[in-house]
Amino acid sequence: MADTRVHVELAVEGRQVSIAGECAAGFEPALDAFVANFRQRGELGASLCVYREGRKVVDLWGGHTDPARRQPWEAGTMVSMASVVKGMLAFALHMLADRGALSYDEPVARYWPEFAAEGKERITVRQVISHHAAVHLVDAAEPGDYFRWDRMVAAIARQRPQWPAGTRGVYHTVSSVFILGKLIQCASGEYPWDFFRREVTGRLGVDYHIRLTEAERRRFCQNYDTEHFVRDAKIAPDILPRFLAGMGDYTRVLTAEEQREMPYKLSGGTARGAARLFAFASMNGELDGIRVLSPRTIELMTEVQWYEKCAVWGTPMRTALGILVNDPDFFYIGPNPKAFGTAGAGGSFAMADRDNRLAVGYSLNRYWPALALGDRARTLIDAVYRSL
Repeated sequence: MADTRVHVELAVEGRQVSIAGECAAGFEPALDAFVANFRQRGELGASLCVYREGRKVVDLWGGHTDPARRQPWEAGTMVSMASVVKGMLAFALHMLADRGALSYDEPVARYWPEFAAEGKERITVRQVISHHAAVHLVDAAEPGDYFRWDRMVAAIARQRPQWPAGTRGVYHTVSSVFILGKLIQCASGEYPWDFFRREVTGRLGVDYHIRLTEAERRRFCQNYDTEHFVRDAKIAPDILPRFLAGMGDYTRVLTAEEQREMPYKLSGGTARGAARLFAFASMNGELDGIRVLSPRTIELMTEVQWYEKCAVWGTPMRTALGILVNDPDFFYIGPNPKAFGTAGAGGSFAMADRDNRLAVGYSLNRYWPALALGDRARTLIDAVYRSL
């Protein structure tokens, strides 16, 4: 990016906040909105990255990694982007489908035989990755299994669907990451974090990671105000404990060795990394001379599978194959109804707009107090579109 270097200093909550990066001419509204989020909307630390026509045109970061505002958010600061990981894994799965390693309309059990248990033998890949399989709970999981890959996927294989697959849409809040990951493992012969590191992080230059190395962990910062994720949710009180049953108190249920390995089981990355991966989709599957998806696969992966209120969260969702499609309520990502992407609790997101050849990634560490993306994200999205 050959345009404007950015350095902005402002006072927030009695502390000096620095914002740095680059912003191409014409995209000043995106910079102004990014700064305004710190001034007016309680931003603590964040990054924003925009690709247009396959070229990075905005790359901003600023704020702090701690509520006391002592540690600066730097260019390479990573954070858990929460359920953004679902879209990142879905992208990797579509890469395998594009190569013919699996088919959306085949039963999951063809690739993962154990999944056929408890009446799931006819559930298709399409249904599980579009949150249409009613396997959103994992009742067989024991506390701590969430951090033990083989035990968690085995528990999902033993789960009985809550109702017939394909009849009601329900966001697979916890189970989806493991279902996507297990399908990647079955189709590629590699653990999903190894496949992702080789084919996405390494080959495509995407600074996003399913498991962190020691060097990556040093760039990783904590999320704050995460209780807002469920504060306003219209969710039955007995459901949330069932979602979280496999987590438990890891200081009690995991061995000392497992606890030492815990940081390496986290996923996360930068807005820059998330935007770059979705930039491939914005450019019909090819960027910088590297093709990862065919235009036909992008058409298939973005076909809406259901658009209704989620049977658990009560929020309307416009759901495609492992990703979300633009809607005005839960996942507002601009004026193009065909835009698509992935959203994380608290406001992080990555999105692509093929018509405008646009991709955007946004990461933050202070959760927005709502299930939807929230005003910080909406402000940034609207500003990006004003820049086009």
